This record gives sequence, structure tokens and C-alpha cells, in this order.
Amino acid sequence: MLLVAVIWHWISGWGLVTIHAEAVPLAKIVRSIERQGGVKIATNAPGDAPVSMDVDRVTPAQALDTLAAYLDANWSVTYVAGPSASDVTTGVAVLTEGERNPDYRRFSVGGWGMDFGDSVIDARRVVWAVSPSEKGTLQDYVDQLTQKTGVAALLPTAWDPGVTRPPKGGPAGEAMKDLIEAAKGRWSEVFVLRVRTDEGGDRSAQGGAPGGRPAGSDGGFDGGGPPGGGWGGESRADWTAERALARIEQLPAAERETARRDYQEMQGFFDRVRALPEAERRQEMEKFFNDPKVQERMLDRMLSRDAKRSPEKRAERFRRYVERKAAMKAAGGNP
Repeated sequence: MLLVAVIWHWISGWGLVTIHAEAVPLAKIVRSIERQGGVKIATNAPGDAPVSMDVDRVTPAQALDTLAAYLDANWSVTYVAGPSASDVTTGVAVLTEGERNPDYRRFSVGGWGMDFGDSVIDARRVVWAVSPSEKGTLQDYVDQLTQKTGVAALLPTAWDPGVTRPPKGGPAGEAMKDLIEAAKGRWSEVFVLRVRTDEGGDRSAQGGAPGGRPAGSDGGFDGGGPPGGGWGGESRADWTAERALARIEQLPAAERETARRDYQEMQGFFDRVRALPEAERRQEMEKFFNDPKVQERMLDRMLSRDAKRSPEKRAERFRRYVERKAAMKAAGGNP
């Protein structure tokens, strides 16, 4: 019985990450997450950057979220695909370097994140409910999949074969792999961790809706892809709503009811003010975001995120906040 218990404990820990490190080079942390979690990580952060991290038996997504918070970075799960292995290898290099490359097209959900709840969501597990495709091509379905779930993808711009059989959907990670393999393509699943560059080409602080996840989370602004050959297509409001609700279903049961309520409140507000004249819309948005309940929710998430950041990053963020506030005041705005 003791042997069975030991074996079960060992098996139950497969794919989970445990790291207790103080001022350890980032490259070593990344290798440890890759080895324990069975994932591939691409990052533009310097490998010698010192990192302190304390996680015990967490999923790769949770480990990346903690690491991204410490670095004040963002992360995503990106599927690099192409008709050949060399296309995939080149795509991964594009991801890592973060350079513009018109030969590759990025698909991701830009703009505000729409996650609610405190738990880290692994976009690979968000269920894709397939809608009919007008074009019936690989890139058209990939665009839909990324918008509805929050995973990202990077494909050669010129590679867009027709899809003869509509995808069956399901968890985003498996659905993406099935879709690519049905097109006779190759793929690589990459956890992408990006920090802001000196040129400002990468955003390390993604915008988030008041109920949404703060900077660094998976599924909002896609910091996981390079500026590439363009977005996968125009964002659709109905797919954004599907994504939010599908991701809420990935939360622990105890968080879902509150998350649905927060989402409905947010969605109802934007539906109400969308048709208002510009001046009235600004006034209503200011009133909404200054609501004590909304402020408290935003503050709770900000404090939760800041607790994972390094002291230097917390000080840097506070300095930027003070500078923005001073600039707004000088311009006659409301800080």
C-alpha cells in the first residue's frame, strides 16, 4: 500500500511545476518549467536576469503567470504552424526574436482581456464551439478559434489551404492541433513570455477590463506573438462574448457565479453606452469606472498581481503611475 501511495503521488505530479528559487538566472527557471511541465517556452527576456519564484505543484500556465508577473511581462499559448517543419522552426524564431516578418501572419485577441475570477486560465482547455466559416479555409477557422478561446497562432501568410471537413471543436489546444493536421501541416505549441523592449515594441502591461485579469495574463492583449504580418482578422463582438463565457467555464465552480455576474454587468454597461454621443459616453464611462465596487475589484486584482512582482518592478510601476498622473494633471485631465 505504501508503494502504491508513493507511485500515485509521483504520477499525480506529472506535468506540475515546483520551483523554490531566490535570485536565480531566468534561463535556469525557464528550463526547469519546460522540463517539469513538458512545455516549450520562447522569451525575449535576458537569460541572466535574476528571478525569485516560489511555486509548489502548479500547472505550467500558473507557473508562467507567476513568472510573467514577477517580470512585469505578459504570456500566451501560441501555436506555430506551417506546411513543413522548417516553416515551424522559422516561425518559432520569429516568436522568440519578436521581429516583424510579413511572411508570417499572427492570430490573437487584441485589446482588453475579458477574463473574470481570480484563477489562472489555461487557454488550451477553453472549449471552442465552431461556427460556420464563410471562406472555409484554414486561416479563417484559425482566426475564429483564437477569437473564441484566447489561444494565439502564427502561420505562414501564404499558407491557407481549404478545409474540406468542418472542425469538430472542443478544447482549444486539441482543436488547433486537429485543424492543422487536417490541413497536412506541422505545428509546435509554445508558451511565449514577452517583456517590454527599450523600443516599446512589446507591451508588458496589457489593458484589462475592470473585472478582467491584469497585466501578464493569457488571453487578453497578445504579447505572445511578434508584430508579424498582421492580425488574423477583425475582432467580432459576438466571438468576444463567447470567449468570455467559455473561459468563465474553466474557473473553479466556486468562482463561476460571481464571474458570470461581473461579466453580465460589464457587458450590459458597454451595450448601454455604445450608441451614446461621444461626450455622454465619456461621462458614463467615467462614472462607471469611479464606482466604488468597480474600483475595489480593480484594486484587488492589482494588489494580487503586484504581490507576485519583484520589488524593482513594483517601484517601476509606481514611478510610471506617478508620471502619468502628473502628465494628466498638467494637461488639465482628471487623474
